[in-house]
Amino acid sequence: MEEASLPGTFSAWPDVLHDGPTPLATGEEWIRARCATLETLTDVDADMLRRYRESDAVLESWPERDEVVFWLEHDLFDQLLLIRHMWWLTQNAADRAAHHTRFSLVCGDEYLGLMKPEQFPPRFAARAPITPEQIRIGSAAWEAYCSGEPTRLLPFTRAADVAGPLPYLPAAIRRVLEEFPSAGNGLARSERQILEVLTEGPRTPEQTFVAASRLEEAIYMGDSSFWHIVRGLNEGPHPLLTLDVTARPGRLPEGTLQITGTGRAVLQGRADHVALNGISRWLGGTYLSSDRLWRWTGSSLLPPAP
Repeated sequence: MEEASLPGTFSAWPDVLHDGPTPLATGEEWIRARCATLETLTDVDADMLRRYRESDAVLESWPERDEVVFWLEHDLFDQLLLIRHMWWLTQNAADRAAHHTRFSLVCGDEYLGLMKPEQFPPRFAARAPITPEQIRIGSAAWEAYCSGEPTRLLPFTRAADVAGPLPYLPAAIRRVLEEFPSAGNGLARSERQILEVLTEGPRTPEQTFVAASRLEEAIYMGDSSFWHIVRGLNEGPHPLLTLDVTARPGRLPEGTLQITGTGRAVLQGRADHVALNGISRWLGGTYLSSDRLWRWTGSSLLPPAP
């Protein structure tokens, strides 16, 4: 964007909202909760809180701006950022009425990181004002995601109700639901895809990451989230894969991943990952544990046993 000479102040918000708890909050409560999650995903330095606060301060400086433009993609990573910021707009509704700042959106099915500088000005020129309907639907979806009652997300998978104002949201919300443990074998979709790649033989972490990403309709996961999942599949009383790797700073490790016999049994539905190894994972506002376990059937969610 800078090379394209677009106007304004640029600020990135690279928060993996599909990992860790997402309190319905802003400010320090939000920043501290999210930084605690990011610390579990990647190596971070002592300046993380400062850098997060600086990015947040740019966003909160909106009353000083003529216009705020959100640039987002169609995948799960970005669509969660989109609905979080639609909710954020509701928190500033009274202040926005007293100012003349415009809020606009650029959102399409192109990956912004792959675009060339000359492609940005036409997209900027075609930006559209954010509508009250987009704010209403996005805010409701974010509240559902943070609620701890994931069945509230199901209506947002219905394209007829959502796709006009937010065309990429239904597929993204369905992808969230696919991360709940499967009713058949206890695997989240991301876990299943990693194991499926490894049934073809041992792979390096990078090879596994690339191959598993290609199984997505819209690639959304970064290598830190991927590696966190891999480590989880290697832990517990009955590991589903083995690691023989050497760490590399700032990159995925070198070495080999290999599926275990237990991993093959779980993939085939002859065993259940959660029953074997338990679970402790946040998906938005829902904490999944062995005694509070929601499962995905492919079309709906099975609630925890009473």
